[in-house]
Amino acid sequence: MRNPKIDFKNMTVKQWKQIITICVITLITILLFLAIFNGVRYAHYKKLIKNEQLVNTESYDNLDSQEISRLIKFLGSADPNESLSYQKSYPDLYVENDFNFVKSEDNVVYLTFDDGPNVNVTPRVLDVLKQYDVKATFFVIYKEGEAEEALYKRIVDEGHTIAVHTSSHSYNAIYSSVDAYLADFEKISSKIESVTGVKPEIFRFPGGSINSYNVGLYQELIAEMLRRGYVYYDWHVSSGDASGPSVSADKIKNNVLNTTKDKEAIVLMHDGPGHGATADALPGIIEGLKSKGYRFAALDNSVTPSCFGY
Repeated sequence: MRNPKIDFKNMTVKQWKQIITICVITLITILLFLAIFNGVRYAHYKKLIKNEQLVNTESYDNLDSQEISRLIKFLGSADPNESLSYQKSYPDLYVENDFNFVKSEDNVVYLTFDDGPNVNVTPRVLDVLKQYDVKATFFVIYKEGEAEEALYKRIVDEGHTIAVHTSSHSYNAIYSSVDAYLADFEKISSKIESVTGVKPEIFRFPGGSINSYNVGLYQELIAEMLRRGYVYYDWHVSSGDASGPSVSADKIKNNVLNTTKDKEAIVLMHDGPGHGATADALPGIIEGLKSKGYRFAALDNSVTPSCFGY
């Protein structure tokens, strides 16, 4: 039996109102569902970013040279007078780099610390590293104080790598555009160089290279930073020390020891305010990883990056 066709021409006003009402209710229901879905998804990503644990489990372990060439060629051929005008900004914000990465022949761990220097935590971290003769990498933020500037210098003087993290650590601001990111990057990079005499060549994106704040921008950001010669480093292992104020030193230590399994591992930790437990956990982390046959080294731009897949 065939369904009767609706005779739109002879429909009454009442029938038209019924159809319109049904359409409106259906549309509102769909929009409400999408709003709830996106709200839950956004809250989930916000939590991950707060803990800096937004890690793609299918992340790749190196920047492919062909991908780098493709991105740089794309940016180099674009008209900077159009959408890529930021290429003309900060002409000194370049470093020499051939992007030849070297794989380690033995097991190596790169301990990295974000969000410092902090006068209460960073000296303790540096003391432990010195005690064990371990070199590490510090992705620092912008600080003006004499004590913090002395810590910039101490990091360099004791043989560690000092690298760019962010000036403001304000996700909404720095990921609002490529221009905004470059302005933030230039401020902290210049600060490091003026205080220590070292021009940083590597960096870490706040929240990692892919996060919900830069989801529409990260490919362009990555391409521009590569074009300028910089290498960014995400991580293989998260210590979980940013998961909450009550996380214990034992929990941090166990997180690192239980999840460091690859031949090369970049470990995410923090030496910013409130991370005394990280300093407490550090001796156990170093001793535990040494017992598993790892050596320690600081990052430089010849080390194969850990980069979240996209």
